[in-house]
Amino acid sequence: MKKKLLVFLLFTGAIIVFVYAVLKKPHEFSPNECQSCHIDYEKDPKSLIAPVTNMCKNCHAQITLKSSHPADIYPGATTTIPPDLPLKNGMIACTTCHNIHGEYQNVFGEKAYFLRRPSTGREFCISCHKQGLSLESHTDTINVAHMGSRFKVTNPSEPLDPISMECISCHGGVVGKAATFEIGSGIYTHDNQMYTHPIGVNYERSGIENIELRLKPIYLIDKRINFFDGKVGCGTCHDVYSKEQRSLVMSNKGSKLCTSCHEL
Repeated sequence: MKKKLLVFLLFTGAIIVFVYAVLKKPHEFSPNECQSCHIDYEKDPKSLIAPVTNMCKNCHAQITLKSSHPADIYPGATTTIPPDLPLKNGMIACTTCHNIHGEYQNVFGEKAYFLRRPSTGREFCISCHKQGLSLESHTDTINVAHMGSRFKVTNPSEPLDPISMECISCHGGVVGKAATFEIGSGIYTHDNQMYTHPIGVNYERSGIENIELRLKPIYLIDKRINFFDGKVGCGTCHDVYSKEQRSLVMSNKGSKLCTSCHEL
């Protein structure tokens, strides 16, 4: 009898936890959770235990991806920050765009993402970014601050990273310069087939299997060059927020970017 009661209680508890997790609204913090972010919420609500960006990353790991709007930076010369989008120590922070204690949904039941203004997408972006639309500029054509791929992985054994899939969602010849691709690892061509490079392949394994590539040890690679679970992706060489030519993570003058990985 006791065993059946114990099983019943465990089963009931599991259901309660599941329902709570599903029904609980994002950022619906309980009073005892205030100390997770605030030093003393009652005396000084603005006093935080750590930089706000770091605290947001505790739950939102995806904002560390290079496809997200940069934080902890000073506004650029071409941006105008309205008073209702507050800076943090003069810099753009997560709280510049988001009020974490605001509304996640608007009155129509649509996701508002805790934004400080009732608009979303490009309409929200032009609150600060006033420059005209240019298809040559990534920052002028991006419609969201935190991008996510519109593609599904069709080859689970060799999936592409989210940034690469986001890149080819435009560079499939629809908006960006044409790129030939399949969803999976392989050789990708871009800039009208002037350049080719594999993505979705393991960097270290490639160096072992093909010594002609003359790849340097991964621990010696410049930190601006990123790998995704050890694999090469579009974000290895490109950054949509980069000011370098072709949105490279660093200048390739004198083949500097190429020789960062490949021995001469």
